[in-house]
Amino acid sequence: MRTFVLIFLALLPGLVRAATWNIVQFDQRRYVPVSDVAAFYHMAQPASDSSSFRLTSPGRSIEGKAGTTEVRINGVKYVTCFPLRTKGGNVYVSAMDVAKVIEPIMRPGKIPNTGPIRTIVLDAGHGGHDSGAVGMLGREKDYTLDVALRARALLLHAGYQVKMTRVSDVFIPLEDRASFANSFPNALFVSVHFNKSETYGGTGIETYALAPRGVPSMDEASLRYSDFKQNPGNVCDPQNIALAAAVHSSLVKNLRVTDRGIKRARFVVIKNIRVPGVLIEGGFVSNPYDARLIAMTDYRQRIAQSILEAVQSYSRAVNGAAPAQPAVVTGKDETFTEASLQSSPTPAPPVGSSTSLDSTISKFDLNAQP
Repeated sequence: MRTFVLIFLALLPGLVRAATWNIVQFDQRRYVPVSDVAAFYHMAQPASDSSSFRLTSPGRSIEGKAGTTEVRINGVKYVTCFPLRTKGGNVYVSAMDVAKVIEPIMRPGKIPNTGPIRTIVLDAGHGGHDSGAVGMLGREKDYTLDVALRARALLLHAGYQVKMTRVSDVFIPLEDRASFANSFPNALFVSVHFNKSETYGGTGIETYALAPRGVPSMDEASLRYSDFKQNPGNVCDPQNIALAAAVHSSLVKNLRVTDRGIKRARFVVIKNIRVPGVLIEGGFVSNPYDARLIAMTDYRQRIAQSILEAVQSYSRAVNGAAPAQPAVVTGKDETFTEASLQSSPTPAPPVGSSTSLDSTISKFDLNAQP
């Protein structure tokens, strides 16, 4: 437990040295008021509302509603680790979400252990006897390979080294894909997939980052024993969410389809890699509207273009500079990141009991039984 805490604290050098945070417990988990979040990131204090909030500063925004597992940061939807809560007329967000979601998005330039991105590993999902999702107009394995090949051409032209887990219709085990990615230092990993639902109702795009330790996977409401295991990919938790932000923002901007949000999961290809990575779902082959889009060459080309733009935005962001162009376009042309703050703001004076966030993080009940 102590070793993990020290590693966890090391991921947040700017955040844990904040002056004071007001701590409240819900379901034995630490939460902080969104007013403290606003103060820390130099954002306007939320309007008085017992259930919802919106924090703003030039070019940035965070908004959400108590009772949900969703926040929107600069217009992009993120599924939170734990539900937002309310107490005494204030909305609270879990300390885990501040540390693992909000901080890497708001200050990507402070993410440690980043460097020049030289190699992009593209993973075309499925292949060979594994067709993946089969829709009314085509097969997932064919669409994913087409997108990956298009993205490779764009990335090569932009000067990146590109490695492909497959370049033809062959089956590659998931474990082998992860091992392949791990053989390239200074790399990013992007796995391309398309979705399918049991009904025609599923629609839109979503991006997955590896779930942090102690956080439920997918849309599960409760924790399992396996959720407390430290996976190889968890060493890149902040990089993973920052990359997911860049990828998903670019997809939302270029595709203009339903935004299903940035989610967390423990898929083999993102939990076993030791480089930053994400898995994207580019639409539902089972949905008539989505299927027609996915079957269009232009749509798949725009996914490829989104991957290129995301890699460039991520690289600029983690090196401490804002993207040259807005990474998020949701009608307001907001960017998902700003230049790193020069100094940590001091939250408003505490009301009632208080403690520092490093103390909060050190008390996460990661050893609790699921």
